[in-house]
Amino acid sequence: MNAERIHPIRNVRYLRPQKEWREIIAIYLYLAGMGAGSFIIGILIHWGTLIDWLGVKLNLPFIPSIDLFGYTLNLSKVPILWGPIMVAIGTPFLVLDLGIKWRFLYACLNPRTSWVARGFIILSIFIIIGLALFAKSILPFEWLHPESLLWRIIEIIAFAFAFGTAIYTGILLKATKSIPLWNTNLLPLLFLVSALSTGSMAIILSTLGTGLFSHEAGALKVLMGGEQVLVVLEGIVFYLFLSQRYRAAEQGKDSVRLLLFGEMKLIFWGGIVLLGFIFPVILENIASFFPGNLMLIFVAGILLLFGGFFLRWGILHSGIKDQIPMHRLMEIQYNTMAEKWKALSGGRLKNEETQEIQ
Repeated sequence: MNAERIHPIRNVRYLRPQKEWREIIAIYLYLAGMGAGSFIIGILIHWGTLIDWLGVKLNLPFIPSIDLFGYTLNLSKVPILWGPIMVAIGTPFLVLDLGIKWRFLYACLNPRTSWVARGFIILSIFIIIGLALFAKSILPFEWLHPESLLWRIIEIIAFAFAFGTAIYTGILLKATKSIPLWNTNLLPLLFLVSALSTGSMAIILSTLGTGLFSHEAGALKVLMGGEQVLVVLEGIVFYLFLSQRYRAAEQGKDSVRLLLFGEMKLIFWGGIVLLGFIFPVILENIASFFPGNLMLIFVAGILLLFGGFFLRWGILHSGIKDQIPMHRLMEIQYNTMAEKWKALSGGRLKNEETQEIQ
């Protein structure tokens, strides 16, 4: 993927990134993905799955409680089950971009043809069930029977819809067939892995200083190791995504050029590569030699979260629409004329050389 010269026709007004989905959609994709990813990691910790797999232990007595109107609110699960709140905050950004009037209503009332409508259903179910589980973990009412089988079934449903929410953020872009950069199955996979990496780091940041994890058991180290594995996996999927799109279509190649070497290169190399991949891994490895220094982990986490946002912003801003048939015809005609001119120029040079020799 070298910075080779772009075709003259594709270098003017026909070669422009899409303008419909910009920063507002990037915020929605980021908050929805991070919220869903953090809920997936948090519910695994809540179930005790990570306790069995990795030895992660919860120190619930160290989490404070609040007395409100005569009731004691249990805050032990707040640092790990807050994901649906972020999704609920991010969803209105999608509504704002579509518009509150007929455009949003039309999109949401056509689930058979619109991925916006299907996503709205997925998001709504996840937000409602997730917030119910979040409230159940706080409220002290015994009549809720918080350990009953019914709540475990609801948790499994929420877990499944959290995965659906994380994947949907990529499917929403993939459904736009007119932009080759987005039209690949690797994009939902990339957004899923990115949601898990940013979500796991968000869980780590939300538990710093709370004493929720037993440091004697190495829980924080285990979670950071898992998060680093996710970051490496995200980098691999991102590389495969760019390589595939570069070879897929002319507009896909131009989008990758725009992202790597064009006006988006600062976002790619500075925001995505450095902030999202390189700096967090370096800082986390340095922090492993200083177990008591939480500031390094905090800085690494903030940088990684910024990188996750820039990843979505860069992919959105570098999406170039497919050529219309008339422009394709113009490009074919240009190539034909360029070949003829090259042949004529070569013939003239040969005639001039022949005359000079004579």
